[in-house]
Amino acid sequence: MVFIFDSHPVQYKAPVYQWIQKMKPGVVQVIYVSDCSVRGYRDKEFGSVVAWDTPLLSGYQNRVLNNERGVPLNGFRSLTGHGIFRLLKKEKPSAVLLSQFLYEADMVTYLSCLWLGIPIWIRHETQDEAFSRSRWKTTLRGFFYRLAYRSISHAFYVGQLNREHLLRHGVPENRLSLSAYCAVSPSSPLSHESKVSHRVALRSELGIKPEETMVLFSGKLIEKKNPELILQALKKMSSEEADRLKVVFVGSGDLEDLLKSMSASMKNKVFFAGFVNQSKIADYYLAADILILPSRKAGETWGLVVNEALQAGCSVVMTKAVGCHREFEGWERVRVIRNEDAEECAEAIKDLSKLVRAFDWCERQMERYSPRAAAEAIVRQIDEIEPDMPGASQ
Repeated sequence: MVFIFDSHPVQYKAPVYQWIQKMKPGVVQVIYVSDCSVRGYRDKEFGSVVAWDTPLLSGYQNRVLNNERGVPLNGFRSLTGHGIFRLLKKEKPSAVLLSQFLYEADMVTYLSCLWLGIPIWIRHETQDEAFSRSRWKTTLRGFFYRLAYRSISHAFYVGQLNREHLLRHGVPENRLSLSAYCAVSPSSPLSHESKVSHRVALRSELGIKPEETMVLFSGKLIEKKNPELILQALKKMSSEEADRLKVVFVGSGDLEDLLKSMSASMKNKVFFAGFVNQSKIADYYLAADILILPSRKAGETWGLVVNEALQAGCSVVMTKAVGCHREFEGWERVRVIRNEDAEECAEAIKDLSKLVRAFDWCERQMERYSPRAAAEAIVRQIDEIEPDMPGASQ
């Protein structure tokens, strides 16, 4: 048995675990410290109660510890390590996969594995370019990671910046394998005809004409995401160019009032859809022509909305602060711009607006970023340590 420790059920990780269960039935158990994302919790950045409406606890073995102190996911001590040592000592898994080093529970799990001699694997999104740090913070952080990684048996990197981080902090290349950051395509169950139908229906609901370009922002309306840059870019365009665009903000957060104020003079060009849950988000990606993720250098380690938009065939504009820019830069309908550069954002929008909408232009390329591909990498490592376990990678 291999244990995967995670803080809480997440909509882009559960499908990976479901695929592992299909490939190696009964071999992996996911241990959640909390199930707050299923029960619902107040997300400070969304500014609202969030409960994902997709099945996050079905299709694979899991258990929930409910080790919460105060508000879950609200700081290091909010998820405790109560009972983790006893669990590991009793069950004696062949390996433990850690998903982050953020909470007390993670450190207790790590130290318990060291004490009990259980091999430790990691798959987390940490990279070194997400923030600008002082020299002393960089040194202290580097010391922590080099010390932690000395005891790692295997690391799954989710992307190129994550791989560089692991190598820089002492994980040898022969202990690395790719298990890319991934998401289930929200529109994958739909036929081409259904995608067209969903696209036309939502655009009609929003009053967007067939000849107009819909620009989408999807995420938290917070400083890190820098959604204001989109409106600043519109102001860099001529009135004729801007008139051919409609901007839709999906999400909520502290900047919502500011954005509404900034867009007050933009007659019927900007719409605010509020928080949209997973079961409904596909319609917005299908309706959109261009997704923009204009993040600042403030911790955007990946940018999963880019995956979802590409799976729906959107063109994408993102800043260099977005961690996944290293994966997708150079793709036909992807433009990477300088941070905080409204002029360059405007030019990218105008360039991509000339393209004819296609749902499947990067379908083959995105297979590498599927939950199945991520699961296959983990299964291959399980086969390395336990070749006689039932099941096999497909």
